[in-house]
Amino acid sequence: MRPLTAIVCFVALCALIDAPTAQDTRPPAAQSGLGELVKIDSFQATRRADNYGIASFVLSNGTDKKIDSVELTCWIDDDRERATTVLVWANQPVPAHASYQFKNVNIGVVGPNSRSQCEVTRVD
Repeated sequence: MRPLTAIVCFVALCALIDAPTAQDTRPPAAQSGLGELVKIDSFQATRRADNYGIASFVLSNGTDKKIDSVELTCWIDDDRERATTVLVWANQPVPAHASYQFKNVNIGVVGPNSRSQCEVTRVD
């Protein structure tokens, strides 16, 4: 084997070994600390006749900036692999260190006896 080929193979092998160890399997909100600053409280979800989930919740903004919209990741029955992403706009900006009541938020298709959960994954 030529020295250059050996070096290229070694670098490729190192990249393959390091990539899985560098991955973080925590949800995006947990990675950024966002989940500690922007929280969903009093979450309630109901199912419409067409099997879409409708949620109401209080968004607590613990940041130093106003929030115009939030991205939620929602799933049913602890199945995060089939989660949906929902972008929700507030009727008015949520001030820093304040709370805001969201109502009638469509969180996607849910099952007849499922339990819905959502977390904040991004704010704007």
